[in-house]
Amino acid sequence: MKSFSMYFLFGIMLVLVSCNAYQQLQLESNARAARVENTHRIPFEYVKKLLIVEANLQQKTTKNRFIFDTAAHTSKVEYALAESLQLPTKSRRSNGTAQGIRRTIEMTVVDRILLHELPFYEIAAGKLKYDAKSYSPCIAPDGIIGANLIKLANWKIDYQQKVLETSQNSLFPPENTISHELSFKTSFLSGIPKIDIIIGGELIKNVLFDVGYNGGLVVPKKYAFSFPQVTSSLYIDQSTSGIYGSNRDTLIVKELMVSMNDFSTKVPVQFSSLNKALLGNDFLEHFTIYLNYDEKKIILQPKEQVHIEAERTFIPGILNDSLWIVNRTTPNSALQIGDTIHAINGLQPKDIFTSHCDYFLRISALLNQDTLILLKNHQKIIHRNQSKK
Repeated sequence: MKSFSMYFLFGIMLVLVSCNAYQQLQLESNARAARVENTHRIPFEYVKKLLIVEANLQQKTTKNRFIFDTAAHTSKVEYALAESLQLPTKSRRSNGTAQGIRRTIEMTVVDRILLHELPFYEIAAGKLKYDAKSYSPCIAPDGIIGANLIKLANWKIDYQQKVLETSQNSLFPPENTISHELSFKTSFLSGIPKIDIIIGGELIKNVLFDVGYNGGLVVPKKYAFSFPQVTSSLYIDQSTSGIYGSNRDTLIVKELMVSMNDFSTKVPVQFSSLNKALLGNDFLEHFTIYLNYDEKKIILQPKEQVHIEAERTFIPGILNDSLWIVNRTTPNSALQIGDTIHAINGLQPKDIFTSHCDYFLRISALLNQDTLILLKNHQKIIHRNQSKK
């Protein structure tokens, strides 16, 4: 009887997975890009180490702002915008983020997405309700251009010139330039590139090639224990926020040699208790990137030495106009995650920032000061900026 129940449950799960895959296939079956033999140039803004592109939806002339994100399974359109465009709900599916937060999202199909005069047709998209704590709408209020659109063409990402180039033909660096070629794979019905990286001699498979992530290299925490002899720093963090908000993470950071095919460099690697595996823009911005879906190849053309920003040992958030809250700390600090702070350098949040988004865009100026004097329950705590080198 027990084995029958197990087989029955397995059968139900298989049917549900099959139904979800079938619904997704139906939504994406007509997706296509305009045929571009030569390259088409699409400018982007580089804000908080994220690529922001403008696009027109349907036949509208209004330009909307989106994060260009190779690790988002499907594109997203902000819910109110989707409703104003009368985009009908076709199905519902579970959608997760790198913070380990999942939501059920309504799915629709956008008839046309125009990226700087280049049309993409019949693109499946989630109708996105941003979490109130999300910082994404501060820079891209209208949603995400995801891998289900990106996989329809080949791309060059030029961080220095802030230009995307796209074509139906594969794109390559100029001859006689130094470059490094990586193979990538994608899962069934997905355009998210996954690569293998060797960290300190340890092979880490299926790391997401994620230009929608503004950090460096992060892998699951379990791999940190492969390097007991390497000095590490420990951080308790709830400062990273995705489209559905933030989740507490424990980060172990070790300086290690990282190799991708014939390219190697030594960088700080984050080992995350949220078990995510991402390679983001803090690493990738030092290259021009060629992303060729036809051949499942990524080519990295170095532009400068890779440098990943040092971790901050303290990051405050805003609880309300008059109180700060600790969003990042270290185990030996006098501060704990969730502690409230009455003043930083004598100032309350309302004295510095006018809004949630103003905080997100300008918090670095506060954190870059050499010394912060924190007032917690009438106790003064002096924090010196150890992230500056």
